[in-house]
Amino acid sequence: MKIGGIIAEYNPFHNGHKYQIDKYKEDEGISHIVVAMSGNFVQRGGPAIVDKFSRAEMAIRNGADLVIEIPAYFSTQTAELYARGAILSLDSLKCLDSICFGSEEGSTKRLKEVAKILSGVKGNYEKDLSIFLAEKLAFPIAREKAIKKNLSLDITDKNDFLKLSNNILGIEYLKELIRLDSSMEAVTIKRVAVDHRSTVAKGDFSSASSIRSSIIYYKDYLELINKKKSLTKYLSVDEDINDNYNHIITDMIDSVEKYLPVFSCNKIIDNIKKDLIPVDGADFYGEICYSILREENCLDKYFEVKNGLEYSIRKQAILSSGFEELISNLTSKNYSSSKIRRSIFNILLGIKKEDMDEIKEIKSIPYIRVLAFNKKGTEILKEIKNKSNAILINSPAKTRKIKEYSENPIFKKMFDFDILSSNIYYQNYYKNNRELLSKGEPDFIAQCSFL
Repeated sequence: MKIGGIIAEYNPFHNGHKYQIDKYKEDEGISHIVVAMSGNFVQRGGPAIVDKFSRAEMAIRNGADLVIEIPAYFSTQTAELYARGAILSLDSLKCLDSICFGSEEGSTKRLKEVAKILSGVKGNYEKDLSIFLAEKLAFPIAREKAIKKNLSLDITDKNDFLKLSNNILGIEYLKELIRLDSSMEAVTIKRVAVDHRSTVAKGDFSSASSIRSSIIYYKDYLELINKKKSLTKYLSVDEDINDNYNHIITDMIDSVEKYLPVFSCNKIIDNIKKDLIPVDGADFYGEICYSILREENCLDKYFEVKNGLEYSIRKQAILSSGFEELISNLTSKNYSSSKIRRSIFNILLGIKKEDMDEIKEIKSIPYIRVLAFNKKGTEILKEIKNKSNAILINSPAKTRKIKEYSENPIFKKMFDFDILSSNIYYQNYYKNNRELLSKGEPDFIAQCSFL
């Protein structure tokens, strides 16, 4: 048995993700795949388009064998913290031979050199960074120049490999492997055809961002018809509402099916037919504004909200007409849209500076939340039980009764936040079919799936 690991969001699971799994198995002789996946909120700042259990099932149906959840405190943060949570999760299993990530670079050689420089293993990065910062350069520019100098590259070179999103994440994964002195090897597969933010599709490949945009385009129509369906209790509506609903679902899937495996399409359709309509940040806009205004005098206690950003957030929460306008109005040369999204959702989810100061220092993940697995996954789980001290969580209800939950403050803090953030997500995801919530908290009802 040769076990490999992948870090992913699968938001949603598309052909590029399928390619990575298949290529990794073929190139490295991997027999079993573990995926560390973001839960219901993701690294770009915001909710996943469909819930974590659906995305985990998509992964299992397309080549993964075991899907575990990256703790929510990590999954919604910067590349560095996201990578830390993901690598800590996989490393805690103590049975993986390697991890694989996609990159624009397509090779780990230069990325590993950068990771060593940033980790202080090689070169004089900190000294050079200080020099460039003293020249009043913005931190990202000073950082890039310091890295290039230590790579013996022309610091005026326009080569932007250090700015490409998947390269950035890959470097952070490699840094974390160095920090942990992990035995897991790192391999990378060059991204196929499109960048993850690209709006242009090539062949059967499209970015997750583009796919989400296509799905969200039709989402408002589905919401409108849902409102009309509720009116039929009181008013006579001439048009055939169900036919219109099915027509919009068909148009939505037609716009993306070329870029998604069949099961991903079918899962999205099945969910929508249960009135589980895909969500995005705009669905949380009301709750975000309430949270901001309720905490308007102490917004700076939340992680990443600092240096006056708190005042701008408070102002724009009142003035902006919607979620995207709020993000746009707050985005500047100092604050990227992703940074703003993460800050906003830190407020909504209640993630404070003191929380992350504590979480950042942990040396291992105390538990592993299992989302889905297949027959091969059971073989991996046996290996984990034999080699790891991490507690496997299949039943959240039972977890709250074990001594580790009551005696380990970090265990309790992280686990409780996983459940809390998930419940916040489901308040919106289930809003058109709240009868599902009457059965209990989704994390406790769904538990994990053997597929």
